[in-house]
Amino acid sequence: MNDNVSRRRGVTLENAILDEAWLLLQQKGYGKLTMDDVAHAAKTNKNAIYRRWPQKCYLIFAAISRQAPAISFDIGDHGSLKEDLMALFECLNPIFQVIKPEDLRDLISDMFSNAVSYDLFNSINNENDISKSIETIITRANQRNEVSLSVNTISQKALNLPSLLIINEIIQHGKITEESAKDMIDNILLPIYKA
Repeated sequence: MNDNVSRRRGVTLENAILDEAWLLLQQKGYGKLTMDDVAHAAKTNKNAIYRRWPQKCYLIFAAISRQAPAISFDIGDHGSLKEDLMALFECLNPIFQVIKPEDLRDLISDMFSNAVSYDLFNSINNENDISKSIETIITRANQRNEVSLSVNTISQKALNLPSLLIINEIIQHGKITEESAKDMIDNILLPIYKA
């Protein structure tokens, strides 16, 4: 190991680790990638990785967050509740284009198995970007007289439902297709929001 590599610290070392983790994810896939592989590729030791990311899923999530395109859940007005909901589901498409479905499915499943259930469901059941978007979408639908719900009357469960549907679809299929998004919207969300 040369001196320049061995002296890397802080952000420089973290970036090198994340870059190698991303490359290995593309080459090997999530299931076959190991922390040893990342340490070897980044020319560091596993302790340097485990100090920052105690589980493989957290390391890979950080690598994806650094490399994947940013996702904005700021949904513009598409003229109807159904089209606004479709736009919400479509804003996840950039992730599905850069990560193989099986890798995303395995990563999310691994994160679920490594998370404390209280923390996991607390983050889903409290304010998150998707539920904030749903508030905006419901407000617009109410102003168009498409729904009688408003942000004052919609239940927290109804706000959280799209997040749960998205997670379920990713765990089952590794992505959300246009067909599956339409199915969730037409057969689950619209009947609930318009009830």
